[in-house]
Amino acid sequence: MVILASPMKACSNLNEPGLPLMKKNDLIRLRHHEIDKAKWDAGIARSTHPLIYAESWYLDIVAPQWEAIVSNDYNTLWPLTLNRKFKWPVIMQPMFTQQLGIFSSGPVDKERVAQFYSANPYPIITLQSHSECEWPDSLKSTTKNNSILPLITDYANLKGAYRKDRKQSLKKALKEQQIFDYHTSTNAFIDFTRRNNNYQLPPRHLMLLQQIIRQALEQKSGFILSVKDESEDPLSMAFFLHKYNRITNLAGHSSSKGYAREGMFLILNQVIQDFAASEHVLDFEGSELEGIASFYRSFGAIKEPYHGLQNPLFSQLQKIRQRLGKKNN
Repeated sequence: MVILASPMKACSNLNEPGLPLMKKNDLIRLRHHEIDKAKWDAGIARSTHPLIYAESWYLDIVAPQWEAIVSNDYNTLWPLTLNRKFKWPVIMQPMFTQQLGIFSSGPVDKERVAQFYSANPYPIITLQSHSECEWPDSLKSTTKNNSILPLITDYANLKGAYRKDRKQSLKKALKEQQIFDYHTSTNAFIDFTRRNNNYQLPPRHLMLLQQIIRQALEQKSGFILSVKDESEDPLSMAFFLHKYNRITNLAGHSSSKGYAREGMFLILNQVIQDFAASEHVLDFEGSELEGIASFYRSFGAIKEPYHGLQNPLFSQLQKIRQRLGKKNN
């Protein structure tokens, strides 16, 4: 139990256990064990911008000791993703979690967001919030761009919106035989990722990804799609979260042969074809990197802004670490 106080005052009390719970307006800050997860998930589901990242099971994996600030009716919720990387609790954006923020069943203006922010006692190191959650101007948040593709029209129209070079690549790629396979083998996906770790994920992140995939499959909130060659050797594999009519490209990898045959492109094209003419949105989950963003735009993707906060001191520490890393190489 913790008193809700101003951020500066509360930061000095972070290590004091057993403080009593108070309400600020209608807001309550809850320790992890105090959160009613059934009410929480129901509140996320009825929010105006529900995201699977904010469901309790997902948060339990990526930020096991997360806390929350909620309205007393659970209609407005903010997950506090605590991290003890610096030996005291701070808020950091978890791995495999592009967007969080405040979720509400109705519109949330900046004044209401400011109330939530003031109720948070923890220093914020990094935080990324969805497009409907704008932080107060005083916080100097930055705008980032995600790439999404609404799948409301039929496949012919969607394919017709591909960039010219993407259409040419598709025509060329489809001349070779491919086998597409929706499956539920978490181990097969992780083993393939270990062998073809294109993004050099460290072992701890692979373990985290494995937990997310296994739980999502159990919840029927995700799927794995593989593309294989004529010998049934996997070329590429991708895992997608699937909830709230949103298909999120969470992780994908290709073998060297898969790169040569544009396996990831074929997988994304297959998802577009299979879910065309529906209310689904394909969330490419990125990217701020121009090369990757250009790849996603080649499918006709549009920008979806979201908001980022980052502690300036943390930015400086990252730059120092990068410089030291270059010197040591």
